[in-house]
Amino acid sequence: MEIGDVVRSLRGRDRGRLLLVVGESLDRVLVTDGDLRPVARPKAKNPRHVAPVGRLKEPERNRLRQGPIPGDDEVRRWLQDLQEGGDADAEG
Repeated sequence: MEIGDVVRSLRGRDRGRLLLVVGESLDRVLVTDGDLRPVARPKAKNPRHVAPVGRLKEPERNRLRQGPIPGDDEVRRWLQDLQEGGDADAEG
């Protein structure tokens, strides 16, 4: 998994929620949803407990990598667009 990938949580209290990968830490991925888990406090999840769903478009992925850090409202909008079948690239 890479920064900018969108995943669905398979385990834990956030099971079923779409999450955005914003970083990596040892054997964990750092994820946020801009709501229950704000960008300022990403959740470290075991990669086996998430399933890839899609990927942000390249401009958004670059923004995550290079900055400035997006706000919670922007992350929520990106995830909502993907859930509605819109503005994210297909997995692959």
